[in-house]
Amino acid sequence: MADVMRQHLAGEISLEDAVKGPERAITQSLGREHGFEPLRIEGTLPPALRGTLYRNGPGTVGLFGRHYTHVFEGDGAVSAVRFDGEGAQGAIRLVRSEGLVEEFQQKKMLYSFSVPWPMRFWRSMVQKKSKNTANTSVMCWQGRLFALMEAALPTELSPETLETLGERDFDGVIQHSFSAHPHTVPGRKAIYNFGMNYGKDSSIELFEFPFQGTPRHLGSVPLAFPVMLHDFIATEKHLVFFVAPARVKVLRALLSVGPFEKMFTWDPAQGTEIIVVPIDDPAHPIRFHVDPFYQWHFANGFELEGDRLAIDLVRYTDFRSFTGINEANYLGKKKTIEDWGQLGRIIVEPAQKKLHWEPFWDQICEFPRIHPDYEGKDYRYVWLESAPGGGVHDQIIKLDVETKQQ
Repeated sequence: MADVMRQHLAGEISLEDAVKGPERAITQSLGREHGFEPLRIEGTLPPALRGTLYRNGPGTVGLFGRHYTHVFEGDGAVSAVRFDGEGAQGAIRLVRSEGLVEEFQQKKMLYSFSVPWPMRFWRSMVQKKSKNTANTSVMCWQGRLFALMEAALPTELSPETLETLGERDFDGVIQHSFSAHPHTVPGRKAIYNFGMNYGKDSSIELFEFPFQGTPRHLGSVPLAFPVMLHDFIATEKHLVFFVAPARVKVLRALLSVGPFEKMFTWDPAQGTEIIVVPIDDPAHPIRFHVDPFYQWHFANGFELEGDRLAIDLVRYTDFRSFTGINEANYLGKKKTIEDWGQLGRIIVEPAQKKLHWEPFWDQICEFPRIHPDYEGKDYRYVWLESAPGGGVHDQIIKLDVETKQQ
């Protein structure tokens, strides 16, 4: 199986060459896997920079001559860069999910929406099988490394070799899924996350992973209907969810009717539901609805005076970016600020059940991150990807959220 995988990665899978330049990597499967080897250094690394940076993303755009229908279907490829104060070494490997191993053993694609519908239906409805692509992000917890995707269990990897060790449910703590975007709250010495439970009665399941000790299930938040919920944010007292009306088409999902992009529908009449969950009293969340908006990722959240919350995020007017991801990455379509997100702050007043939006920056951007020591509390600087001219996100911007200056 290993020989088949090596030959395949060195082989044919790439998409139409509509995107030029270094960003073509987005349109191609990973060319080769490798262990740690020296990396070329441009400029100078700070001598005090030591440790390992892990990252994750789709490493395949298709298998055995078939292209995936959406970038979210790609199989995870986890990379690691080690800094030792003098140089850097890098490694990258595909996550060997049970589904991917099965596909390479049979030498054909088995799980994508590119697979003929009868095979998809048979696997999902009769065999009750799906593939955990583990393709979105990573979580480091108590010296262990996990590859995450939002519709499955965490997949544990070796932090030294990136070898796949298998799915983990932590002795039944996680019953359904585990979001790809956990958030650390240093002030509580814990990592928080959620998972979606889809069914007749859908719900958000809440989890706490302490720096020391065992993980626990905090509680459940029932939902009126199943939704696409990608991220949330944690403050030192609350878990905050902005549940946009991106509804899951349940019948299509149950019957495995593609394509992947048609699995969700935007229902603006429902509005976006704001859910504020007290970490120490999760059974009593505050909930209210506002005009619809969407978000993929949050930068930070923290408590303000007067029981208010400051929530920083990249805010979208609707869900068009879901299909726009494919159009921009694979077809070279330019992004516009109307279709894509804007960085800013939402002030939430739970007691009054209202919020206020304050934009920070008027450029197309995504993936906001802050210094980890400031997660869950007030901060000054945010780093994010930018797409100048509406192209590929190929610049990193440092923004002062007080002055709104780069």
